[in-house]
Parts: sequence; structure tokens; C-alpha cells
Amino acid sequence: MTIGSERRAASAGGGSGSVPPAGRPGIKPVTPWARVASWPAARALVAVVVLFAISPLIAPGSVSATAMSSMLPFAALTAVVAVGQTLVIMQGGLDLSVAGAITLGALIVAKFGGPDQLGIGLAIVVALVVPALFGLLSGLVIALFGLPPLVVTIASNALMVGTVQAVSGGYGGQVVDSLSQFSLSRWLGIPVLAIIATIVVLVVHALLKAVRVGRRFELVGANPRAARSIGLSPTGYVVGAYTLSALLAATCGVLLAGLLRSPTLTAGDAYLLPSIAAVVLGGTALTGGKGSVIGTALGALFLGQLGQLVQTFTQTTAAQNIIQAVIIAVGIVVQIKLGGNTARLRGLVSRKPSRTTTALNEE
Repeated sequence: MTIGSERRAASAGGGSGSVPPAGRPGIKPVTPWARVASWPAARALVAVVVLFAISPLIAPGSVSATAMSSMLPFAALTAVVAVGQTLVIMQGGLDLSVAGAITLGALIVAKFGGPDQLGIGLAIVVALVVPALFGLLSGLVIALFGLPPLVVTIASNALMVGTVQAVSGGYGGQVVDSLSQFSLSRWLGIPVLAIIATIVVLVVHALLKAVRVGRRFELVGANPRAARSIGLSPTGYVVGAYTLSALLAATCGVLLAGLLRSPTLTAGDAYLLPSIAAVVLGGTALTGGKGSVIGTALGALFLGQLGQLVQTFTQTTAAQNIIQAVIIAVGIVVQIKLGGNTARLRGLVSRKPSRTTTALNEE
């Protein structure tokens, strides 16, 4: 073997000092900034920081202590129900029954929480268990019969709305003072609902990232076929996702009833679309698998502050909805565009993507 052929063989072998073959560009190392920016929660955090930074410039009173105290409880409720929605979306589904679960949970605790009824303790248990059973039923139908999640959860929502109408008799009831005082209370100046939402987010995040079942949950959602090939059945994870989603939605309903004192029979409708928007803004992939409940919580905080900021400009509900919808749509598009690998991030900031970027995106 000649010296020239040895050099060519060493070059083709890909050693530490090897040169890429002609026509194949080398892969550039990923910078720490690009790696951090590719994390969904990091992008959601940047959006929240920017929104809070410009809020005092647009409306000085929107970041006052009073404004924060009125915004955080509702953002916390959105975060609680959105965490359950995140679990469902991570399994490649979508739960449109959260509105019914919220309303049903609020109705039960308001209607039967009095001392002459079930009592507040037992009423809370029933308010959590009954919607969770509807979620369990939805998960079983989806997992065992393969029906579309949209159809199943719409039907489940209709069943819960019908239950609300049958039980309520047209009157929602009023919660006992103890629950109302709890929902309105503060601990160290922080609304207790915000503390509860933080605990829910941290617990679910720890279960997904630090526990074997949670890591398998993400694996099954990302690729059910591959999960089956290694002996993991998606059925239990899908059923669990819908059950937990309904349970967290019912928790939101119980806390919302205490916050409103007299919840309406459509109290949960206002949380359906925000729960989905918070998930997408938080960076959870709609295709399933990859997700971030911390990003979801940041998305809920973003929506809460955005709603408060819009209300300083107009009190017209239609105008508020239009403005929020446009901003949310832009945020969702940006979040989806930034998702994936870091090469896509570099491609967005450069006028002409390199051949390496194009090749990575095609993969």
C-alpha cells in the first residue's frame, strides 16, 4: 500500500483528525445557546419574560401587586387543567371533555358540599371521582376500540354536560364558606391557587422525567409501534392519560367553584381553548411523545398576563377575543417553527440555510 493510499484510507476511516469526503459538508458543533433555545420550556420562558417586560410600557398598572393577585389564581387554574391536557397530547390525543369535567366538578361541590348534604370533604371526593370515571371511560374506548379521540371526548363532554343539567335543575348552587376562603386565601402573600398549581406541575414533571413509568410514558406517546416491539402496551398509558386529565380538570372545577362562590353551569367552557393553547405555547409536540409540563405552566402564565393586558385597552369581549386569538396564533406558529432540532433555529435566523441545515431538516 502506498503512502497516498494510506492517507486516503485514514481519511475515509473518520479518525479524530479526518477530513470529510468531498461533497459532504462537516456537521458544525451545536452552540450552548442553540441547545438551550431548542428546549420548549426555555422558549416559553423567553416569551413570558418579554411579555412581562413590555407590559409596564404598554399598561403601567398591569404588573402591579393588585393586578398580579387578580391574575395569578386564574392562570393557576388554567395551568392545572392544561397539565392534564399535556398528558393526553403527549399520547397523541386531544381531550375536548375538560370543559364538562370542570363544570361537573364545580357543580357537585357547590350543590352537595353543604352540612345538610354530603359535607364539604365527601363532596370534594365525589367531585373528583365522578369526572375521573368519565375520563377512564374515554380512555378505555379510545385505547381498546381505536376510535378518534376528538369524537370520543366530544361524546364524553356531552355526557357530563347532560349530567350537569340533570343534577342541577338549572341552578348551580353556592359553595360553603370554608372552600371559598381557601380558594381566596394567600400564603406569604402568594395566592394559594398558584401554590397548588406549582406543586401539581413540579410533581408531574418529576414523575415524567425521574421515574421509569414517566419515561416510558413519553416513549409510548412518541412511537407506539416501537413501544409494542419492546413489550410496552400503550393501552394503560392512554387510559391513564385521559383519567388524569379528567381528574385534574375536576380539581380545577373544585377550586374554581371556591373562587367564584356561585359557579355557573358553563363555568368550564372558558378553559377548553386556553388549556390547549397553553400546551402548544409550552412546546409540547402535537404528534405526541415530547412534552414539557413546565412549558405548559409558563404558557398558562403567558395567557393570563396577555388577557389582563388586553383588558386594559378594551372592555369589549369580542375585541379581547380577537386580539388574544391573533397573538396566540402567532405564538403557536413561532413555537412550532422553533421546535425540533437546533439546525432549524439556525435556519430561521439565516437568510439562506446551509446544506447541513437542509439535510438535518429533511431527516
